[in-house]
Amino acid sequence: MKNISKKRVAYILYILFVAIFGFYARLWWIHNIPTQQVFDFETYQEIATNIFQHKGHSFGGEPIAFQGMAYPMALGYLYRWMGSNDIMIAKTFNVVLSTLTYIISFFIFARLTNKLWVLATAFTVVALLPNYIAYTNVVGTEVLSAFLFSVVILLQLYPFDKRLHYPLLGLFIGITALAKPFFMAYPVVAAAALWLREKDVKKTAVYFAALFAVMVLVIAPWTYRNYQKFGRFIPVSYNSGYVFYLNNNENNSSGSWMPIKDMYATEEFRRQVDEILEHGQRSEKLAHELDPLFKAEAKKWILENPGKFLKLGFLRVKGTFFSGAWDIDSWTMNELREKQEWWDKVAFERNKNLFRGFSDMMIHLMSSFGLAYVFFNAKPALISLFNKKTLLGNHLIIPTVNIGFFLAIYFIFEGQARYNFPLLFLLAISAVLCIERIHRGFANTGNNPQA
Repeated sequence: MKNISKKRVAYILYILFVAIFGFYARLWWIHNIPTQQVFDFETYQEIATNIFQHKGHSFGGEPIAFQGMAYPMALGYLYRWMGSNDIMIAKTFNVVLSTLTYIISFFIFARLTNKLWVLATAFTVVALLPNYIAYTNVVGTEVLSAFLFSVVILLQLYPFDKRLHYPLLGLFIGITALAKPFFMAYPVVAAAALWLREKDVKKTAVYFAALFAVMVLVIAPWTYRNYQKFGRFIPVSYNSGYVFYLNNNENNSSGSWMPIKDMYATEEFRRQVDEILEHGQRSEKLAHELDPLFKAEAKKWILENPGKFLKLGFLRVKGTFFSGAWDIDSWTMNELREKQEWWDKVAFERNKNLFRGFSDMMIHLMSSFGLAYVFFNAKPALISLFNKKTLLGNHLIIPTVNIGFFLAIYFIFEGQARYNFPLLFLLAISAVLCIERIHRGFANTGNNPQA
């Protein structure tokens, strides 16, 4: 017993050390690694600044709902509270959220495994993962989305009085949907997870209904605002059709986003798009009329070209999970070369490439073993879904159902390296659980079955 106690104390001290070091690494990064906010990140900063200046949720002087509103809205009101729109406030906010994410992840992992080394390994990966550290430098939804998603998972793993538990989980699903609109489908995912775990039809139905109802109530004020501003039903954002078609059209060969000017379009379709965009004078981020038009064209193309759609979907999954960490270079440290004058060019490139190589390796390992774990579990999950007598454990349900949900979204809509970000903590525990299963198999086939 004394040895066991000492072992646990050692693990606790190790976890505390990693937690503190992870927090310090994030603070160090935002204060020492310069980056310019570009593309979507620049847009979020402008929207947050407009909210700070009491100009509303707007862009270029016009109301906008192109993407989820939760992050720029939260940041805008934080700027008001702090009395400044200094970008370091946003970065510090990210550090707090990122730190909370890996702390929450620890409690999630504790529900998915009882092996201390698995728990400690997965926690170390999440706390010190370059992606999670580097994205604290970016004014974007990634850090907030990962935090909210971790809370949603935590609430599913630590149930309490349903009179409070169900509304609270529905609340966080709603907030997450305001950050990532595809989470409007998440009550189905949560209900499927409960069904696989308990196989109680009535409880699952009540659970789904409660989560969906509270989620709708959370997003309803924003939906009403969108109706007032744009004159049609837009639950959260109006970019789903835009993304859907640009990633699924005859000219797309990579499965990823492409400029409107490069997409396939008939003469009539191109004329409609040009009129909406006023022949290039209007930002596509403000052109909410494009959404239904693009959505209809995307559906039509997919029905006519199912084989090409499947190829593009595969490329999107590959681009999301097996493209390494190029996004870190592009978004979180893109000004480093210009600002770091004390290194000569060769030394700088060598060190940057070493960091990038390590980051790439981590992503590829996590994706390979993490997705392998999900695929190994997909069959028993599907069988259990239609078999009332087969109950599954959280260690199988949570990674499989949730990663499967994201895979489906990215397969259909859009994939790129930074889109794996909310899933990284689940990929970490899935990868370590997969490695543990492989290790157990090797040990059982060795000379000493008890090894």
